[in-house]
Amino acid sequence: MRIYRIDHIGQVAPNLEPQVALLERLFGFTRVRSWDSPAEGCRGARLAVPGSWGQAWEVLAPSGDDSPVQAYLDDHGGRAGLHHVGAEVPDLDAVRAELEGRGIKPSSSADGGWIEASLSPPEHGPGVLFRLRGPGGSGLCGDEPGAAVLGGAADAGTGPSLGIVALDHVCQAFPDRDELARWYADLAGFAHVWRTPDDEHPDMADLVMNIPGSAICWEIIMPRGEDSFIERFWDRNGAAAHHVTFEVADWDRAMAACAHHETPTFGENEGSTDGAAWRDAFIHPKHTGGVLVQLFWEERPGVWVRSDKIPPTWT
Repeated sequence: MRIYRIDHIGQVAPNLEPQVALLERLFGFTRVRSWDSPAEGCRGARLAVPGSWGQAWEVLAPSGDDSPVQAYLDDHGGRAGLHHVGAEVPDLDAVRAELEGRGIKPSSSADGGWIEASLSPPEHGPGVLFRLRGPGGSGLCGDEPGAAVLGGAADAGTGPSLGIVALDHVCQAFPDRDELARWYADLAGFAHVWRTPDDEHPDMADLVMNIPGSAICWEIIMPRGEDSFIERFWDRNGAAAHHVTFEVADWDRAMAACAHHETPTFGENEGSTDGAAWRDAFIHPKHTGGVLVQLFWEERPGVWVRSDKIPPTWT
């Protein structure tokens, strides 16, 4: 199968408007479309991400009886969080056949316009959910037949935003980074970009891949050593998405925006590579609507994580 474009990151929330307002105020996202789709049992909103290459952020909330979004929330203790990655493929039927041949059973939308499946190796349990559509479709955007398009927001709120300039990557936890990287390369053509040396961090090792046709990367983190935070995450969540990372234009502005919106950060790091400074930090899911968010700033492109990394060692 081949993914040629990442369309959006999909998030679920119990209530649509409060989550959209948070994303508009703190993150500086701009709502471009809202809808109510009784056939899919959800209300939703699509928001443009500053600096993105056509990628958006989508919020889904339950609508009506027997909503699959409500069922998802119930299954996860009512917690909001990252739900899926929306992407386009050249041939949806061919992708369905490929997945079924690998032991992955996708589900379909009510009108058959898209399929949904975890793309992780099935023997390791559910992983990150992907929602896939063929070329020319619009169902992932919330304007499929039967959906009432409600328009955008009249007021995006006041105050400073983070100053996001790019959606950089999605991070997934997995016991063996090389195993999952080989799987994604073989399944969907993900390209290996870089990996950290095994002993660079005491409790983790990571590897980054590029998603073809997209500026977004895919990071795989695996536990190492004793009492790794990734091991604890795996025990609770399995092969789930760990965090989403955004680049900001100005670190002081981003931190001032967090302070203005009473949003604390943690895990701050700073350093320099090749004489250029960089900084990063995290925002806890309870302040973002259920998604662990990482922010980074770099004085010069490529110095935060890439220029000091060793090249791939496997084929």
